[in-house]
Amino acid sequence: MNIYLADLFYMKPNVFDQPLPLNVGYVAGYALDRMPDLKIRLFKHPGELIDAVAENPPDVLALSHYMWNANLSLQVIKKCKQYNPDLLVVMGGPNFTDDDPEWISWFFRNRPLVDLYIFGEGEESFFRFLKLLDESGGDWEKVNEDRWPASFYGYDHDKGIVIHNPSYPVERLDLGMVPSPYLSGLLDPFLEQENLSPIIETNRGCPYACTFCIWGQAVGSKLRQFSLDTVNQEIHYIAERALNPTKVLYVADANFGMLPRDKEIAETMMHSRESKGFPLRLAASTAKNPTPHTLDMAETLSPIAIMSMSLQSTDEKVLKFVGRNNIRIDKYDSIRQEATKRGIQTFCELIYGLPGESYDTFLKGLIDTTRSGQFVQLWEHHLLWGAEGSSKEHRKKHGIVTAFRVLADAFGDYGDIHSLEYGEVVVGTNDMTLEDFLRIRCLHALVATFTVRLFVEFRHALKYCDLDIATLSGLILEDEENWPERLSGLIAEFEQACGDELITSDPDQLETEFTEKDVQDIKQREINRVPSFMCRIFAKSANIQEMHSYLNDALGRFFGDRVALENLKDIKTALSMSLDRAVCYDDLCKSRDVECEYDLETWLSSAPARPLREFRLDSPVTFRMELREGIWEAFEKAKEAGSSLENAVYLLKDKFFPKSHDKIFYYIRHDSRPPTAAMPDRHPAATA
Repeated sequence: MNIYLADLFYMKPNVFDQPLPLNVGYVAGYALDRMPDLKIRLFKHPGELIDAVAENPPDVLALSHYMWNANLSLQVIKKCKQYNPDLLVVMGGPNFTDDDPEWISWFFRNRPLVDLYIFGEGEESFFRFLKLLDESGGDWEKVNEDRWPASFYGYDHDKGIVIHNPSYPVERLDLGMVPSPYLSGLLDPFLEQENLSPIIETNRGCPYACTFCIWGQAVGSKLRQFSLDTVNQEIHYIAERALNPTKVLYVADANFGMLPRDKEIAETMMHSRESKGFPLRLAASTAKNPTPHTLDMAETLSPIAIMSMSLQSTDEKVLKFVGRNNIRIDKYDSIRQEATKRGIQTFCELIYGLPGESYDTFLKGLIDTTRSGQFVQLWEHHLLWGAEGSSKEHRKKHGIVTAFRVLADAFGDYGDIHSLEYGEVVVGTNDMTLEDFLRIRCLHALVATFTVRLFVEFRHALKYCDLDIATLSGLILEDEENWPERLSGLIAEFEQACGDELITSDPDQLETEFTEKDVQDIKQREINRVPSFMCRIFAKSANIQEMHSYLNDALGRFFGDRVALENLKDIKTALSMSLDRAVCYDDLCKSRDVECEYDLETWLSSAPARPLREFRLDSPVTFRMELREGIWEAFEKAKEAGSSLENAVYLLKDKFFPKSHDKIFYYIRHDSRPPTAAMPDRHPAATA
């Protein structure tokens, strides 16, 4: 039997952050361990899959199904069916509503080429499918539906009924029975692809039941563990073979750090980093309810990871509505304080559009978390198929209004296939209007701008005065009558674009067939995302100069009655020093010199924050401002691909400079003085 397993994504040149297909690797490894005669190939790139099918059509095509590859998979299936009309098509994944027959009927009617959907944990269920298929001589129609396990869903298009047999539930796996797809060599071809990042799974399951999430329902609430020895071996195996230039390692766990043994895994990672240079960065979702051993793990990993704290909201009513009332807010603050004492950097996540959240409560939560010193990651509330939050009952109860929009980076062309994906975004609730939603989007853009490392001096000065960038951003939005021309235009265009990109159609009316022009149009609209707002500011020196002038004036109006005059002067001076490092792409130079009258390193290291004026030097110091290595060359490529200067900067950030984050917005500052006595350790926030 010839089987192709695929976890498709919109693979693009110069994009390095897409995880390799660990999910289908587990499924394939489990099946091969029990049926060694199987022929299985794994795929991530849609073009490579289509080429393989054209050359040698398989008997079975099995595809993972998520919100970010749903339409792409449909287009690929249609293409593959041209090469083998009898191709048996199976889908599987968490984005499936298994308790709503009406929805399941809709799903299959809109996917007439899908023969079977496997819901939940895939390894054992897919093996059962292959075993039944093998016993039937490869003819799936001969398999009696009474033999289907409960994880199987099909559809009789003639009768218009869902086919499902709940009699034989599939037990949760003993993960010790699942072979490692790394150690077996199954994933070696993907480790050799520079644009794919390694990902490991150390445990499976999530004990929480958040209404906006499908993690727990997909893999179960009971936490199960992969062999510790296997996990440690995988880390070293990957370190020796992964060619991804970012040297990032993803952890697929829902709650990494929940188990005491996770500290040992962290130690293995750090040993691998020291001996083999991998990983240089770790991306993981930390335990939702941190414990002392979570902090032990995070402390071990502090050189390569920032500890995530998935707060989502600071409003008790909101947390109750979304099923997070089992995690106390006051515990977050104590954990954060302890993390700070240990030198652990933390960030938290907030979601806007959750039921019960208004503009005012969201802004308050954003101010509270920002003022605590945490980096805050903001997300819109997307409804996911299969999550409780997407159910009819939940929508009605909370007055949820949604719209669709094209997902970021989820679009592309592959030969004659043109595809893109939609996300369903909450734009209104009983407590939030569409106007509120668009206002929060603008707030998000401003906060993201002031969060970049360019503004580290500015943020440090604000902190001393018990001020924060969230408060500042909120006040800027209320100051519309005083906005200068360029800022006014940027905010107005961004808000307009945020509204224009929303599609208020019924799901049945959403287009699934696209042309090359459709995809190209989306590429141009991508410039309207939050990162692009920042890119447009830094694209032109006049924008930076205008922002500087406006803030100098506005700071007095905003905070003049709350801050002493000398402190306000410090804040303005810190703002100037931050913007001294700004990279403006219409006036780009590789390096320049700037004089400074303050001992910045020592000041930024002061904890608690102290006034800037206390760090004035006897004589000015000249700093050399230099572009980060590779930016100049990458920008030249981005200009060739971009349709405008602003678009080129956006392409530079997201496409042409791997894992750039905000590094393209600021020069690296080098002290031109000859080395003297050792300087105090730099504060994490000051690290370039």
